[in-house]
Amino acid sequence: MYSEKILDDIHIIFPYQRKYEYYIVINNQTEAKFIFNRSLKFEDEIMVMYIDSYGNLMSNNKNLKVTIDKSETVLFKKYREQVILSNNLTVTILPMKDIQEIANNTFYLDHQRHIVDFVNLIVKDNDNILPLFFV
Repeated sequence: MYSEKILDDIHIIFPYQRKYEYYIVINNQTEAKFIFNRSLKFEDEIMVMYIDSYGNLMSNNKNLKVTIDKSETVLFKKYREQVILSNNLTVTILPMKDIQEIANNTFYLDHQRHIVDFVNLIVKDNDNILPLFFV
């Protein structure tokens, strides 16, 4: 179902067949995660989620529901809405391009090679440049 590739501590999980739509990129050093789901689309954007190295979550899913302490449910309706959880982590709804740019700037540690370009959706493997989708 899925294939995996690890390049310089960047773990890329991608579908082996076209019917599976999730692509996940994990920084093994910081535990940051970027998730693409091509089967879900909002307006002209595919669904993306980014969890930074601190655990803050960003998504472009304007219909995201977050349940806090099993009692309060927050339903997001538009971009730029944000909720701060009791552990001081945040959940923010942003446009896809904003999330891609944030990930490009914060996913890697200073000494790490930028294997995945989240804005252009490419993987740089040594001298090869490949599209991220169907790597």
